[in-house]
Amino acid sequence: MKSYNFKEVFELADTYTGTSGISTFAGKLWKTKVVQFGEALRRFDQSCSVYNDLVGTGAVSLVVPYTTSHKAVDYSTDTQGAGTAVERAHTALDNMTGVTLTVGTTDFKAGDVTVTKAGEMSSMVNLVGQARYVVAQALAQDVDTAIATALQSTSITNVVYGGDATGVDSLATGDKLTSSLVADAMEMIEANNFIPDQLYIGTKQLRELRKDSQFTNAAEYGSDRVVLKGEVGEYLGVKVIVTTNAPTYASGATDLNEAATLWGAAGHACVMTGTTKDGQKASGALAWKEMPSIAYEFEKRKNLHHIFYDQCFKCGIIQPGATTLIKVTDD
Repeated sequence: MKSYNFKEVFELADTYTGTSGISTFAGKLWKTKVVQFGEALRRFDQSCSVYNDLVGTGAVSLVVPYTTSHKAVDYSTDTQGAGTAVERAHTALDNMTGVTLTVGTTDFKAGDVTVTKAGEMSSMVNLVGQARYVVAQALAQDVDTAIATALQSTSITNVVYGGDATGVDSLATGDKLTSSLVADAMEMIEANNFIPDQLYIGTKQLRELRKDSQFTNAAEYGSDRVVLKGEVGEYLGVKVIVTTNAPTYASGATDLNEAATLWGAAGHACVMTGTTKDGQKASGALAWKEMPSIAYEFEKRKNLHHIFYDQCFKCGIIQPGATTLIKVTDD
């Protein structure tokens, strides 16, 4: 009986796998490197002030203080020259409040990806390593989408629409992103005395900017300015960041920012965020209670590899006036 070497067996399998009697010889050689799924472009953490104050404490609430208005200081005119002494005016510091970020039981997120011992030992692919990758991607995705959701709070009233729409329900095909809309969004933030800083858009909106001569590609800056994660260019002085986590809506979907209002056509809510004059991020806040972590354990009784997912956080809005939503259609 003829003996076959390894290469010949695989050639036999490739050529005759459908032939009766020898189909069981169809060997499969797996590459050990996994070609990963195209994960979302996660960028929104750059729009927030991040706080770790709750980590390692028994506290469940963090108050982020902010000022509510400009405060004029009262004064008295010095009249001593006229022979009369006047006590100076006293101004109460009463233009401060705070947004409270409270962690609840549902904010503690715990997951577990399992791989059997037999499955791991019988695979050419490192299944435990792949499980770690899955958990890491899930940790990042959950935070990014939570921030994107928070930045569509009903407290945000700075909103502009594509075309001649006056609400998401009147958006129609062709109401796409334009330079005029970006300028209008900037003006709304500036009217509240904040500085427009970042614009988060989807890939459909990037397509429109690429067609506009005012758009400056990040590769053409010609300076040593730090380029943010996902930054593709600059538009009217605002850093443009593309992300596939930009809020997307199907036609007929309910808008998060405008309760009970349905989108008239498929599109995106592009988010422009601002800073204070001294550079503080003023739009959103992310408070960590438990930092993201990945842990491993082998359960001998069940012959299971466990890869654990753990994190706890809360998102919120600090200054609603520092954010503008640009609601446009994709086509």
